[in-house]
Amino acid sequence: MNKELEPLVWAVGIENTFVTQTEKGERPLDEYQLTQHYTYWKEDLEKARAAGATMIRYGIPWHRVEKTEGVYDWSWVDEVMDYFSSNRSLVPIIDLMHYGTPDWLHGEFLNGRYPQAVSRYAASFARRYGHFIKYYTPLNEPYVNAEFCGWNGVWPPYQKGLSGFYRLIVQLGKGIIQTVESVSKEVPDAVFVHVDATKKYYTRDEKLEDEAQLWNENSMVMWELIQGKINSEHPLYSFLLDYGITPSELEVFLENPTEPDVIGVNYYPQFSVHEVKRDNMGNIITPHILGDEEDMSDIIREFYWRYKKPVMITETSFRGSEYDRNQWLEASKKACMQLRSEGLPVTGVTWFPFMDLVDWEYRTSGKSVEDELLPFGLITLVMKDGVLVREKNSVYRKFQELAKNSD
Repeated sequence: MNKELEPLVWAVGIENTFVTQTEKGERPLDEYQLTQHYTYWKEDLEKARAAGATMIRYGIPWHRVEKTEGVYDWSWVDEVMDYFSSNRSLVPIIDLMHYGTPDWLHGEFLNGRYPQAVSRYAASFARRYGHFIKYYTPLNEPYVNAEFCGWNGVWPPYQKGLSGFYRLIVQLGKGIIQTVESVSKEVPDAVFVHVDATKKYYTRDEKLEDEAQLWNENSMVMWELIQGKINSEHPLYSFLLDYGITPSELEVFLENPTEPDVIGVNYYPQFSVHEVKRDNMGNIITPHILGDEEDMSDIIREFYWRYKKPVMITETSFRGSEYDRNQWLEASKKACMQLRSEGLPVTGVTWFPFMDLVDWEYRTSGKSVEDELLPFGLITLVMKDGVLVREKNSVYRKFQELAKNSD
């Protein structure tokens, strides 16, 4: 193993998806509220520390902090940040933006004022807590954000198709650039952990190899965009123009690039690997295929050799039995150790979510929170008399063991 590398960081993350804008038939999706984290946050953080986690991905509920434009209520956040300040062994990586916007920002991400609004809020947070909060994620999973909001039309502003996807990508990218600028002014030594969902596309049809390569490149569109790499020679340049993005919009990123300090790779074996093939009608489809640790390792190698930055697995887990989750936890460690032995600076692995989460389908399913709980966590959530009791499971104990004996 490369002796120059620091010990592997074992981290967790609290699921913090906030999509609170609704239309007819929808319910707000605030994972902190649904999992009762607003009430039991201290217990959750104590359990994270006891598990041996030394870092935690932690989101700020912008929609609650700034209910009225320009008026900030930090009262709940103050309590949590005071905890982090007093317990420095658990270092937060702050998710400044995790999907949803406040209700007053009509049109959400397509509102022309979105980049300014999100960067202003981020600056306010950094000004208040930046004396000890140093790690920031400007925006969690821009690919998924653009997919749900701009491609599939599931979340506001309910755009559909690749035109909507790229329109969202550009707007989110502007927000990332301005957020990095505003936070850097308040916290000159800030460390930016850029995080996105990762994809691996493959095909067994040699006629679709170019198609698979295009989708692999497209999965990295935000990384390429914000670093000012999408010029007229880039393989995605004409693709973006075909779907409505103008050369002048891309020029903004060429003139104002930003580089991540740490590459945050989110990999889920059940969601991150796709096979490119044709259906019975001849249409190209890309269904999910169950991936493994080698697929994750291939993705990490691609990111490192492309960008030459430290890489952290900022999300990974497995939806299923405790046995399945334990197996994936072991596989994740194995992959990290192998990559580090190759000299790649893989700095840490994050089990996300730390607790079971409420399925995003809750927005429209009409089912109860209890019925929508998904078995992902190191902590099992069990509803008892209206309270979601936090119960450590065998995956928690395995994580605790691995974190304790990590090198």
